[in-house]
Amino acid sequence: MRIIDGGHLRRLVSMADAVEAVREAFRLVSGGQFLAPQRVAVGGGTELLMAGRPVENPEGFVTKILTVRPENPGRGLPLLHAVVLWFDGPTGEPLAVLDGETVTAMRTGAASGVATDLLAAPDASTLALIGSGAQARDQVEAVLAVRQVREVRIFSRNETTANELAATLAEAHTELDVRVVPTSSQAVRGAEVVCCATTARAPVFDAADVGPRTHVNAIGSYRPDMCEVPAELLARSRVVVDQREAALAGAGDVIQAIEAGQLDEKRLVEVGDLLLAAERQASEAPTVFKSVGVSAQDWALARVAVERAAASAWS
Repeated sequence: MRIIDGGHLRRLVSMADAVEAVREAFRLVSGGQFLAPQRVAVGGGTELLMAGRPVENPEGFVTKILTVRPENPGRGLPLLHAVVLWFDGPTGEPLAVLDGETVTAMRTGAASGVATDLLAAPDASTLALIGSGAQARDQVEAVLAVRQVREVRIFSRNETTANELAATLAEAHTELDVRVVPTSSQAVRGAEVVCCATTARAPVFDAADVGPRTHVNAIGSYRPDMCEVPAELLARSRVVVDQREAALAGAGDVIQAIEAGQLDEKRLVEVGDLLLAAERQASEAPTVFKSVGVSAQDWALARVAVERAAASAWS
């Protein structure tokens, strides 16, 4: 069985590759071509299990086991730990174990990249990032893969990690103007793309700071009691989700807005449906992509990594 650690995974799969893989995964999900049960949550969401494979010609089956410990950052440890298992489709043989933290960060970033490419203004050049944890950098890298961003503004409650992330991004992308700002309003106002990657239980910015041409990616909240995006913004935005059933089961932002009468669940549109219809955002309303993550994303990224790892071993 092959073991693919985080560094190896990033060498095998670029963010641009990840965006394209996840783009196809969304098409499979919305086209009814991917078999997956709803995510299993244990202990109120402190342990999660996800699994799935395509309906036809399954090259492989993926399972991810993930643990979330909110106290870990205070211990100097990652918020989440995970492993992804890849099984051969025809034989059922376990072929690889992948670093699940890296798979999760990359595929979640790639999902935002797909949504940004589909919904953000073509000339979007300013990105606001709320949060500076493990998911944050891949959110930026994914947006950079689909838009010519010139300015990144970072707001985080953790000033240390925010400054570290800013330095890392500035070193990797010398063309970028990367700044840490003291408030979420200073990050969001005037930004054409906003990425939220937090574990917040209340909105992390003010709806009034979001302009009519702004696209928001919200990927942090994954339980009904969590929330990053104000209901007032969802009320006046086009709301796109990775999968309707998953959003209605776990996206606190969406669930709370529906319960408050600010959002009708019939307004939710799957990103895969937009891709299948080759539809792009044309209105002047803001757009919000709310993702809780689906196993098809893990499958798509793992497939590319396993295929390339196998090819490189024999080249």
